[in-house]
Amino acid sequence: MVGVSIAFMDFRASGFKGWVGLANFRYIFNLPTFWHSMVNTLNFTALNYLLGFPAPIILALLLNELRVRKFKKAVQTISIMPNFISWVIISGIFTALMSPVTGYLNDIIRFFGGSSVYFLSKDSWFQWIVTVVRVWAGIGYSAIIYLAALSGVDPELYEAAVLDGAGRWQQTVHITLVALKPIIMVVLVLSFAGVLNLFDPVFVFQNPMVLRSGEVLDTYIYKNGLVGGKYPVTAAVGVFKSLIGTVLVLLTNYVSKKLSDDGKSVI
Repeated sequence: MVGVSIAFMDFRASGFKGWVGLANFRYIFNLPTFWHSMVNTLNFTALNYLLGFPAPIILALLLNELRVRKFKKAVQTISIMPNFISWVIISGIFTALMSPVTGYLNDIIRFFGGSSVYFLSKDSWFQWIVTVVRVWAGIGYSAIIYLAALSGVDPELYEAAVLDGAGRWQQTVHITLVALKPIIMVVLVLSFAGVLNLFDPVFVFQNPMVLRSGEVLDTYIYKNGLVGGKYPVTAAVGVFKSLIGTVLVLLTNYVSKKLSDDGKSVI
């Protein structure tokens, strides 16, 4: 709450100078750089829900179809491991892979007669690259939730479906996904609580050549607040970001209530 209150102060490195009300909010709303960062943040969020949200569900469905237990456990363990790796290390791994000189991706491109590509300098590609890396890092850990839900599905439902002539796809659609629907709604609603938190994955890959698409609210707060010393302004940005997250959680919670079979919301 102390951090929130700074958004309504004239607060400097030398200390508290007085209360200014909503002046800091009016200031940031007139900054083109703020709205530019906001648009980039929303773009990252949209890409994450387009690629990142269905990815662990698909992985869980695929793992659920495996019948060789040792292979299933091996795949699950390998897919979970990136979640425990620091983003600094992850950035080093993918920077090396995409290096225009020594990267394996460019080795493959040159092998087929192409020219080297400096992937991390492509402004139009930056959001896609970071999103794909985020999906890779989190897909295995998120899939655990759905696998746990699938373990509670009654096997007799599948046996009855087989007797009725249902194929694997029909069983997935009418039994597996129906069983996953409640947990999908819970994860969807709760995910919006931190949906705009993008500092770690974006900051470690960010460079001057991709700032047009790579500057998000979190990096904007860091550069102007901690580095630039504009504490009240960046505190106002943080409060605004929190309000957006709260609104999104309440909105998706209302939608979940409408879509649930019992008419109950998640929270």
